[in-house]
Amino acid sequence: MGIIIVIIIIAAFVAGELRQELALTLTGAVFLAAWAWSLLMTLVLALLHRKRALSLSARISPREIAAGARAEVFFSDSFSTSKKPVGRFFRLPAILVRYHIKLKTRDDRRAGHIFDPETLARVCSFEVPLRGAYYSDYDELAIFDVLGFFRFSWRLVQDSGPRLLASPRAAEEPVPVSIRSGGTEQRSEPHYRRTDDLIDNRPYIPGDDPRRINWKLYSHGGDLFVREGEPEPPPHSHIIIMVDTQCDPALYSAEAGRLAVDRLCENALAAALECAAKGMDVLTGYTGGEIRGGTPAELAMALAWPAALPLGVRHLSANYPDAPDRGFLILALPRTIGGGGAEAAALEKFLKKRDVKQGTDLIFLYEGAQFDSPAETCAAIYGQKGGVHVRRVRLE
Repeated sequence: MGIIIVIIIIAAFVAGELRQELALTLTGAVFLAAWAWSLLMTLVLALLHRKRALSLSARISPREIAAGARAEVFFSDSFSTSKKPVGRFFRLPAILVRYHIKLKTRDDRRAGHIFDPETLARVCSFEVPLRGAYYSDYDELAIFDVLGFFRFSWRLVQDSGPRLLASPRAAEEPVPVSIRSGGTEQRSEPHYRRTDDLIDNRPYIPGDDPRRINWKLYSHGGDLFVREGEPEPPPHSHIIIMVDTQCDPALYSAEAGRLAVDRLCENALAAALECAAKGMDVLTGYTGGEIRGGTPAELAMALAWPAALPLGVRHLSANYPDAPDRGFLILALPRTIGGGGAEAAALEKFLKKRDVKQGTDLIFLYEGAQFDSPAETCAAIYGQKGGVHVRRVRLE
């Protein structure tokens, strides 16, 4: 921008001299004065505040919030004492000083805010509208003129870990979940012990599963009995609710993929809270990440980490945890079959090595009628795999 103004200034002076027009010369003089003021004053403030800029730091607290909430920023300045708040910045007319917090997720979702350093003496806040684990390579302090001619900035390097975790909110209308895998132990006996021996039967009690009724005894005596050999469901199931974060670039753009993974996380959280309320031992996880459990708040925070990964691109960490003693409920996005990406996906690798006897519940979750066909194809193909119970659900 500064170069363009220089060209305008030169052109105005040359035209004014050639045409002997005072107006053009005065225009050039005005632009020259503004340009010179911007250059000199921006440079003066940059030199004046250089050491001060490198002494600033910003801490976001609390580190864990819900998506849509406001994060507070606490500033510190090594030039100030513990009893003295962050001091004021010396100012010059038409020259601005701004502190910029830059945050982004692993899938390039961005957040942050630009603050006037004059507000650093008190707590500042900004809204984080979307879920995610936000990292920051650096913050930035910039000094620039209001006309945008010149700009000086300093990068304030931050730690490599996440500075902010924005957890999802549970889906308001979650997908109904019926989990058929998982349990406290593996059972080797058959589901029904086919016998007419009264020792292995007991009288029917209202509330018993009607599938356990011994109809053969009923036909002989007219009384209802249920088979004692039928194994009862365990009182507490062990279940991992996984979010498959891989999205097919043939179906989803980068932004659409991020939003689609958000919907998976919201429904995964709703399912986890429902299962936990029923007394189940619930863990949550995501592709390439750790599995975690705990309180409802901890379950929600665990689902702040998932980031959308392109399907078909090699990701060394894109895998599922090995947990043979637990059932799995997997929420995934529809994908094209036959293009090579789905066949090499983490979901496919997991199902290949998963013990058929363990069982796996798989839901393809999506928004929009345009995904009906690929979702139907996925349900048909993955449903043929042993021990896999597949559903496809379109969110309205």
